[in-house]
Amino acid sequence: AVVSTQSTGASDIMKSNLEWLNPQPTVGRVVDVLKRTKHSAFPVCSYTESSQRKQRRSAGFRPIINERSQLRLQGLILRSQIVTLLKKEVFYDERKPELERLTCNQLLEFYPKYPDIQDITLTVADQDKIINCATYMNPCPYTVSPLAPITKVFPLFRSLGLRHLIVVNNRGEVEGIITRSELQEHHIEKVYEIKMENLNTTIASSRNDLRTSVPGMNSIQQYNPGSINPSDYMTLPPDTRTLRTF
Repeated sequence: AVVSTQSTGASDIMKSNLEWLNPQPTVGRVVDVLKRTKHSAFPVCSYTESSQRKQRRSAGFRPIINERSQLRLQGLILRSQIVTLLKKEVFYDERKPELERLTCNQLLEFYPKYPDIQDITLTVADQDKIINCATYMNPCPYTVSPLAPITKVFPLFRSLGLRHLIVVNNRGEVEGIITRSELQEHHIEKVYEIKMENLNTTIASSRNDLRTSVPGMNSIQQYNPGSINPSDYMTLPPDTRTLRTF
């Protein structure tokens, strides 16, 4: 299939159903995410508040529970870092001070074969303890605009050796993530086909709405270049020619 790379952008190919962690998640939350996914890295995010929500809170009102919150990017943390922290029990009770920070050599102790999350034993009491992702995350990962064409996304992976590229809008809010699997040819072709199908459906729906709204439109046949001769077509009234070409 021929794909228009200029019309296909980062927002079309990205994964929008993010698995993310907040800067200080509980051990239970981290273990749940690691067991449910095979991702090699996770965006570290915090919720942002809309101006309406801020006004309500400052005025003493309780926040609207179902009000949509956006995610603001704080950084990116690797799966290998998280399992190392769990294996070394680098988590703490929020009522007690945080443990000393691991050195770079300690973080790389299990390289290149890091422990599997299924092999790490944790107690029930550990589940409510805190892991400080903010201490070990990369605070400035590479990002891209959702409007960026894939012709600009692909060279970033090639030239920088990236495995993850976070899609962030102009308000600093996370919209999705792109990995190498999203840049595979079959995935891009599938995305483009779906995009074209949606576009054709929208155009057909608009035409039907126009036919319904314009008096007499339904009684006029759609112009088929093979149904009449061009010379016959030119003898038709001007208004009919225009409607027949619709």
